[in-house]
Amino acid sequence: MNYHRIEKGLSLSEPRPGFGAGVVQNLIGSLLQASQCAELAETRAIALNVLDRYAAYSRQHGLDNPALHQQLLTLRAQLPAPSPDVGGGLREISRHQIHQAAMLDLRDFFDKRFSVRQFALGEVGLPTIENAVRMAQKSPSVCNRQAWRVHVFSRDEDKRRVLALQNGNRGFGEQLDKVLLVTADLTQFVSVGERNQGWIDGGMFAMSLVYALHSLGLGTCCLNCSNEKSTDQALRHAAHLGAAEAVIMMIGVGFLPEKLQVAQSPRRPLTNVLVAH
Repeated sequence: MNYHRIEKGLSLSEPRPGFGAGVVQNLIGSLLQASQCAELAETRAIALNVLDRYAAYSRQHGLDNPALHQQLLTLRAQLPAPSPDVGGGLREISRHQIHQAAMLDLRDFFDKRFSVRQFALGEVGLPTIENAVRMAQKSPSVCNRQAWRVHVFSRDEDKRRVLALQNGNRGFGEQLDKVLLVTADLTQFVSVGERNQGWIDGGMFAMSLVYALHSLGLGTCCLNCSNEKSTDQALRHAAHLGAAEAVIMMIGVGFLPEKLQVAQSPRRPLTNVLVAH
């Protein structure tokens, strides 16, 4: 959260030299506190890259900060050298590059995405799921916290176990090759004001994942998991979820048959949705 605050500040048109001094100190304190935590190695590397970019920006704009320089030397001595490969800081991109990559017929892409309930036989390889998840990871999240997680169920007994606790897959659940369970790690949210953020970020990620799977030629069906307490607890036990994981939704995945029937699901008039102020 703190390194992304610095990234956001650096990405402004004219960042004020020396901005966010308190955030920088909080980040340095966190890095020192977590210096021995192996699972945070990549996050530490990103944070160090961001601090290096912050210090360089300050120097370029006439603000020499000997205390910060000494702190960064101490961090480098205690932590592995940051790798530029993990990123962190800023990336320059042109309007042309953005427009060129976005020149797709998204209207047709969205229009041909259906909730599928007829699937062909065939095993969807885990690398294909990994590819879709990797694309969905570009979803926005509050302060870039990326609190989402995807549990993949492939074995028949595992799929049956979790689908039995979802009331909406009757008549086609047995055709699904993969069942994905999207969750959000609530330990990533720190205040009462963020009490709903896990579901917001998790929902945006889930939609991105559905579209990523659609782009790879797979059929999907979003499966609601708004359960009462007893069913939620049973699902958490069946899926071996961590205590802090909030269930967002399931996504059924499989290959598309040559021909299939889908619900038309007409959309409401735009006037019922769009409110111009």
